[in-house]
Amino acid sequence: MIDVRTYKENGYLLVKGFFQRDEIDVIRREAKQVFIAQMRRLDILRADDVPESTFERGMADLFDADLQTFTNCGKQVQHLISLHRLSLDERVVRAIMQLGLAFPNISTRPVLYFNSRRLAKKEVYWRLSSHQDWRSMQGSLDAIVVWVPLMDIDRSLGALEVVPASHTLGLLRSEMTDGYGHLQDPTAASEPLSVEVEIGDALFFSAFLVHQSGTSVTDAIRWSCHFRYNNLREPTFIDRGFPHPYIYKPQEELITKNFPPRAQVVDTFRV
Repeated sequence: MIDVRTYKENGYLLVKGFFQRDEIDVIRREAKQVFIAQMRRLDILRADDVPESTFERGMADLFDADLQTFTNCGKQVQHLISLHRLSLDERVVRAIMQLGLAFPNISTRPVLYFNSRRLAKKEVYWRLSSHQDWRSMQGSLDAIVVWVPLMDIDRSLGALEVVPASHTLGLLRSEMTDGYGHLQDPTAASEPLSVEVEIGDALFFSAFLVHQSGTSVTDAIRWSCHFRYNNLREPTFIDRGFPHPYIYKPQEELITKNFPPRAQVVDTFRV
């Protein structure tokens, strides 16, 4: 059930069992297969179907052995069809419309997270300090973020922490670092509340809500994803000419030098 009043008062709404577990499991399973393909190539793993603990050790080994390949895998999982399909799911669209987005529009591409201190060169890649997503979105005033856990996440695994009603503080002073507007004065908001979640849950929150990552006390990987939406009928968004702060562009030079040779192209299409 979409409790509009609770959302507007607190700036967030946790909906239990919003999705079926199996439709969420497929995203995490496909993401793992992307990494496993490269672990197999580098002989880090010998099989696709391995226990979770073995996979997580393999992730750390891949991160240490070939950071560029690990990073490339991380980029590829952002483009999983299953991930994008979920962001466009009719249930999500219907819910954000009930919460006030009369003409919902995607703000930026979905983001899939796989957070662990063992898989990060900087703290921001496994734990985010207090921030507001609106600072990077700069969209409609009623913009909504939908955060979806891809596993059960409790406090020990770094459950998301939110500051209830902090969306009414408006845009707080922040500094843009690594794509996030980190608050310059975190004490401007009250103490955060930990939101423990299970697979299938969905957390809807205002882009102005102050939130942060909890601190994981384990080496396990915390899998989650989030989607961002603007309202194309929100008056101030219209008046500002629909600003869009995200920049997407291809790399100009060939990443793999002298690739592909014509023979391989011909072989690909051989009947």
